[in-house]
Amino acid sequence: MEAVRQRTVNAPVEFAGVGLHSGADCRVVVRAAPADHGIFFRCMDAKGHENLIAASPDNVILTDHGTSISNGEGASVATVEHLMAALALVGVDNALIDVFGPETPILDGSAALFVGGISDAGTRVQAAARRELIIDETLSVCDGDRAIIVEPFDGFSLDVAIEFEDCLIGRQSLSLHLDQPCDKARLARSRTFCRLREVESLRNAGLVRGGSLENSIVVDGDRLLNPDALRDPEEFVLHKGLDLLGDLYLLGAPIRGSIRAAKPGHALNTRFALKLARHFGLSMAEEDQDELRATA
Repeated sequence: MEAVRQRTVNAPVEFAGVGLHSGADCRVVVRAAPADHGIFFRCMDAKGHENLIAASPDNVILTDHGTSISNGEGASVATVEHLMAALALVGVDNALIDVFGPETPILDGSAALFVGGISDAGTRVQAAARRELIIDETLSVCDGDRAIIVEPFDGFSLDVAIEFEDCLIGRQSLSLHLDQPCDKARLARSRTFCRLREVESLRNAGLVRGGSLENSIVVDGDRLLNPDALRDPEEFVLHKGLDLLGDLYLLGAPIRGSIRAAKPGHALNTRFALKLARHFGLSMAEEDQDELRATA
C-alpha cells in the first residue's frame, strides 16, 4: 500500500481577533513549509531574540487554562491548543505560523474557524511520507482520579469523560473515531467554557481578559448565560477532547491508537504528550528540558 504523504497549506491563511487571556489584538498567519519541517511558531514581536518556537511538548511552559510554549530565548506564544487541533483535524504536517501578539486569537472559542480557513485555502501533498506514532504498548499518566491512557488500536479513537457536578455541565462522556469526518466536525465546533463564579478570580490572575459570550460558553449554576443554545448536547466534553487533541499534536505527528481520558486538562495533556515524546525518542534529555523551562 502506498504511504500517506505529508501535507502543508496551499496558500497563507490569516486569522485575527482578540486573545482570550491577554485581551490584546492578536493575529496569526499560517504559511506553507517544506517537507519534514514540522510546525513552528514565529513570534514577530520578539525583537532582538530568537523568534522561532517548535511546536513540541518540550517547549511547554504554562498550562493554566491554556497551553503556552517558549523557546527559552525570549519568545513565547500562548493559547496554541485550538490552532494545533485544527492543524491535526485538517492533516497539516508542516507549517510556519507567524504570530503578532502574545497569543493566538480565540475567534469563536472553537477550532471551527481555523479549520474552515485552512480548508478553504487548501492543502498540498508533499514528497515525504507522513510519520505516524503507532502505539505498541499501553502508556498512561495519572493524577488522582484524573488519567490519560493510550492502547494499541488500528485507527485513532478518543474516549473522554468529565465531571462538574456543581453546575449545568454535570457528568459527560463520549467516544469519537477521528478517522470519521462527522466526529471531526463535532470536535472542531465545540467551544471553550467556564463557570461564572470563576471569572473574577481568573481575571485577577491576568487570565480571560478577552473572554466574552461571543467566544466562550459561560454557565452559572444550572443556567447557560449565552443567548444561543449549545452547538451540541455534549459540547462541554467535546471541547475537552479538542483541547487534548491540540495538546497532543505538539508531538508533530498523528497517533495511531486508542486514548481514554478521565478529567483531562492542559497540565495532564502535556505531561502525557511529553511521555509519548520520550517513548518515541522525540524529546530532549530531561535535564536539558529543565534548563529550558528555568530560562523561559
